Amino acid sequence: MSSPILKDRSPCFGTFVSEVPLQSTVRIAAAAGAQFLIIDGEHGVVDLSALRTALALCRALNVRGVVRVPDCGSPMIRQALDSGAHGILAANVETVDQARQLVDLALFPPQGRRGISFGSAQDDYAGGDVAAKARDTNNAVSLLCMIESPRGAEAAPEIVALAGVSGCWFGYIDFSSYAGIPGQIDAPLVLSAAHRVGLACSSAGKVAGVMTTSPTHLQPYLDSQFNAIAWGSDAYVLKQGLVAGMDACRRAMAHNHSTQTS
Repeated sequence: MSSPILKDRSPCFGTFVSEVPLQSTVRIAAAAGAQFLIIDGEHGVVDLSALRTALALCRALNVRGVVRVPDCGSPMIRQALDSGAHGILAANVETVDQARQLVDLALFPPQGRRGISFGSAQDDYAGGDVAAKARDTNNAVSLLCMIESPRGAEAAPEIVALAGVSGCWFGYIDFSSYAGIPGQIDAPLVLSAAHRVGLACSSAGKVAGVMTTSPTHLQPYLDSQFNAIAWGSDAYVLKQGLVAGMDACRRAMAHNHSTQTS
């Protein structure tokens, strides 16, 4: 039985990995309670060897490993799935035709056109009936479409209704840029689009995902029925942790100095 994480409306939590897809990164995220990791093959620097190692550890630790790819036609889709990824997050999907291309590349026939290569990392080197394995894999893989533009938001109900698509992920920063208000992520236009995406996913019984860095930012997305939440990225949490820790040390040192000299 496959995990429902990033496959249905079950609440789930994870993070992005954009800088250091190392064994320690996966282990730390798993220890923190992450149910999924999105390894960034769009903006991150991820070579295939590191990707395969990170995905293998995700599988061993029961963390759902998803790879973000630059577009719905990326060769990385098949490489990631053959390397053991549990799913794909495709950037900036704006049309049903683009989403259908993702399904074609990621799923085995008859749903798609992916070539079969079992007895490998994707099935933990196990044997078994090919037809059954292809069917079970198609049912288990998560295919998420990033909505990052007004055009994509308008098409979201049709995109999420496509067979094989597991849900949508709202990219509010790029959306604000495409909408002509770069960086204004709390603008009504951005939140209205997020609401449309969230309700479309909820109505279809599919995943609605977003990345956040504060409960205040997150609340409108919870109100709009988003159920998959990524807390920042590895780079974000590392920087925030270091900034907070070093600032605390500076304050302590300054307080100690003022106490000694008073």
